[in-house]
Amino acid sequence: MKSKRINYFKYFSLFFAIAVLVFIAGCTGASPTAPIINSFSASPTTITAGESSTLSWSVTDATSVTIDNAIGSVALTGTTAVNPTTTTAYTLTATNTAGSVTATTTVAVSSYVLLDIGPAGGYIFYDKGSYSGSPSWRYLEAAPSDQSTGATWGCAGILTGADGTAVGTGEQNTLDIETGCTTAGTATDICANLSLGGYSDWFLPSKDELNLMYTNLKVAGIGSFADSYYWSSSEYFANLAWSQYFNDGYQFYINKNNTFRVRAVRAF
Repeated sequence: MKSKRINYFKYFSLFFAIAVLVFIAGCTGASPTAPIINSFSASPTTITAGESSTLSWSVTDATSVTIDNAIGSVALTGTTAVNPTTTTAYTLTATNTAGSVTATTTVAVSSYVLLDIGPAGGYIFYDKGSYSGSPSWRYLEAAPSDQSTGATWGCAGILTGADGTAVGTGEQNTLDIETGCTTAGTATDICANLSLGGYSDWFLPSKDELNLMYTNLKVAGIGSFADSYYWSSSEYFANLAWSQYFNDGYQFYINKNNTFRVRAVRAF
């Protein structure tokens, strides 16, 4: 009899333990579920270098949402503009206590060729083949028309340090001239203050950049260049700067007080 009572007690204890476990499970509720990515897309999905695309997304039941490629943490729902220079896949990661889920969208980037219309509505006259530099750039774009038919280089007698002649030095030349020569309305000042085609990063081309405009655009009959003299941003001496005759391509240095034509360019 005593043995039976012990067995009954064991059965009761086991039943009670099971009941407690069932009760606890009921109190804690259902297991958490993973986040839901409702949408993640790019528009447009294909751009030309220098243009932008907009990423859009919608996520629910997530405690954190991130997008790679240096975008970082974002809200559950939102948009952001991206400007990739090469075809790029963007991955969105949504996370909560149940784990993480991901979605990917790609922005394809097409390349320019010489004589193409650039992002600012001008003409592509140089492609160095890949993006480099700081800031990174690959293409040079000339404004579609002249910014002046007669401006001085400015500040004759002042050595501004704008001595770069190679491709890729025009922008720094322009910064140096603007720092060392505060005269308004000079060839460089006109370019530095130009806002055109939605961009304000224009500069006066260096000696070699100006020659590329002549070789790749003027000779091809593109860009409405005059058979006249154009200023470069390359300084030769305190009183002299490089220019080019767009009738035959001849380059020469001359007194900064001469009034020549101005054509702005930009790098991107």
